[in-house]
Amino acid sequence: NEVAPFWLRSSLVKFQLGDTIGAFDLIRRVENKFPEAPEVKAALATLLSAKGDQTGAQRKFLEIPDLQRKKYSQDFYLQNVLSWPPKMIDN
Repeated sequence: NEVAPFWLRSSLVKFQLGDTIGAFDLIRRVENKFPEAPEVKAALATLLSAKGDQTGAQRKFLEIPDLQRKKYSQDFYLQNVLSWPPKMIDN
């Protein structure tokens, strides 16, 4: 069961479709394999926020380096560069 980077996209789609548990399961596995990837940290922060864990979300988001963190705060970047699903951007 090798973890592949495209699993991040799969977790975002699961969240968009309402499978929050499946989304968390996949993103945690991706985070374990790619712990330093900023997009993984941003996605996990978004899922934690949607779950109501604002403290955990903020902690995870602040792990992203400053310059990259600014990008993940911009809807344009999330929508047009990373192609995140709407539900992820709204959270």
